Amino acid sequence: MGRIQILADDLVSLISAGEVIENPASIVKELIENALDANATNIDIRVSEGGMESIVISDNGSGILKEDCPICTLRHSTSKISRREDIDAILTYGFRGEALASIAAVADLAITTRHEDEKIGTRLVSRAGEIPAQTDASRPQGTTVEVTGLFERIPARRKHLSTPKVESQRILETIMKHAIIRNDVGFRLTKDNKVIIDCPPGQIAETRVLSLWGPDIAESLVDVALTDQGVTVSGFIARPPMSRGNRAREYFSVRRRPIEESRLSNAVETAYSTLLMKGCFPICAIDIGVDITRVDANVHPTKREVRIQDIDSVTEIVKDAVKNALADVEFPDVTQSLEEFVEVASAVGEGLESSRTMLPAEEQATTVRRSGLLEQLALEEPKGLGEKRINLEALGGTFRILGQVNKLYIVLATDNGLVLVDQHAAHERIIYEKLREEVNSDRVVVQELLQPIVLRLGPKDAEAILGLKEMLGELGYTISHFGGNEVLVSTLPEVLGRRASESELIALVDRIMKVGVKSAKEQFMDELVKLTACHSAIRAGQHLSADEIRKLLTELSRTESRYNCCHGRPSIIRIGKDELDKRFGRTGQEAMARFKARLRGQTRKSN
Repeated sequence: MGRIQILADDLVSLISAGEVIENPASIVKELIENALDANATNIDIRVSEGGMESIVISDNGSGILKEDCPICTLRHSTSKISRREDIDAILTYGFRGEALASIAAVADLAITTRHEDEKIGTRLVSRAGEIPAQTDASRPQGTTVEVTGLFERIPARRKHLSTPKVESQRILETIMKHAIIRNDVGFRLTKDNKVIIDCPPGQIAETRVLSLWGPDIAESLVDVALTDQGVTVSGFIARPPMSRGNRAREYFSVRRRPIEESRLSNAVETAYSTLLMKGCFPICAIDIGVDITRVDANVHPTKREVRIQDIDSVTEIVKDAVKNALADVEFPDVTQSLEEFVEVASAVGEGLESSRTMLPAEEQATTVRRSGLLEQLALEEPKGLGEKRINLEALGGTFRILGQVNKLYIVLATDNGLVLVDQHAAHERIIYEKLREEVNSDRVVVQELLQPIVLRLGPKDAEAILGLKEMLGELGYTISHFGGNEVLVSTLPEVLGRRASESELIALVDRIMKVGVKSAKEQFMDELVKLTACHSAIRAGQHLSADEIRKLLTELSRTESRYNCCHGRPSIIRIGKDELDKRFGRTGQEAMARFKARLRGQTRKSN
């Protein structure tokens, strides 16, 4: 007897259900999409114990006809297609016909519905091992689906569910993806009798984001809009430096249906390029409108992914759309509190010897003391200061140079507070934009070395660097094999030539190896430009004269993205007078109490 056999229908149903229903959030997703396909304008979701006890979803959509109820839970039953040609022009959230059937296979299911053309509603109850029972019911137009006892008949599946708290978070994230993208529809989530989301229909994007993501993100929204080659990109992004530590707030949809697509994430992150720090990710909600015949919406059982014809062109259009949106943005000054500044200064200056201890006693400047990470900051006035004021409209007006702190931060005074400039980050931004422009226009200025530098590398690094010979050449490095594991460097980009040494270049090679050629040439070239800019920039601990400070600030004011370095770290921090007044107790309740005490004292004296 052969070993291959045809599986029983009930076992096939369980396997199919496992492809569609992974956890309670999968059920919520499928039922929300059914409601949207029914043109619902309000969707109410109620869950108990992370959906493991019950999930109830109600909508005011068109409802299900009484005669369709008996077959709506059967496999491959759908109202979305009826002939082969329909597959190429699906306008709904999908047509696999597996959602209700899959839910009925792994849980108890009750559907109460009334179609818009009927006066009496219908209730269908489906339980394992029983014939579904159908009765008349009373309800307004729309559909309510109740799911209970998820995976109770399949203990092996149920034990792999997470805690109710984790499952609730998954449900919340699923609802937010739809609610952000479909701000024309109202969403309400009640978790264990507590309302978590309550968004009415017809909200503008900013109001919907305010409700779901908070005021900071809502205030930083920038519209994205571009149509090219039959592709329409719309939605919004968050203005830097607003970001997240992962991709959880990168929302994408095709024809307003949420999807997951790493290539779209890469396109948006590439567009942000140097505007965000390493490890920070953009915040966006972007919808892609394409002709329906260019989309296959059913390549994934749960419809999380779609196949888009000519995806490479689409990702380029998305990248251009985000770049255009960022180019039109007036970046505000980066404002930071004193506490935040001290934390940043401590992190960057960690390991540096205090500049105060390096100075002779007669040159020591005023020291600001504080407890915690940074014990003292010494302000050193640069030599040759002369005229202290510098007028830079691009940076916000006239500044007075006060000096350097730890030979790392340039301190400036304005009429409305203080401005702190990270000299390394500022110079890095200047060099990056200059070199990036030279690379893009094929006119990199190189420096011929009178005495070429020989790099003695390991076999792996030598082979890898020689393999990058062409790309490094575009950046201004001329390299050749010098025998064994040695590499000869005969030219350098001019910006690096002033300080290049064997140790410096080997350190650069080490960092290039860490980057690796993982992505397309354009992205890798951009990484090389960043590395070169970083290695040629003014270092922390380097003393600057007054003229050097003026030149640095002038050049920084001419850059496009002057508020951060090419790795996204802030280069300028402003501490406003209001913040200083607050920290010194000149505003707020304490200041008012002192003012009243003075008044009382003056009154007593006058008496």
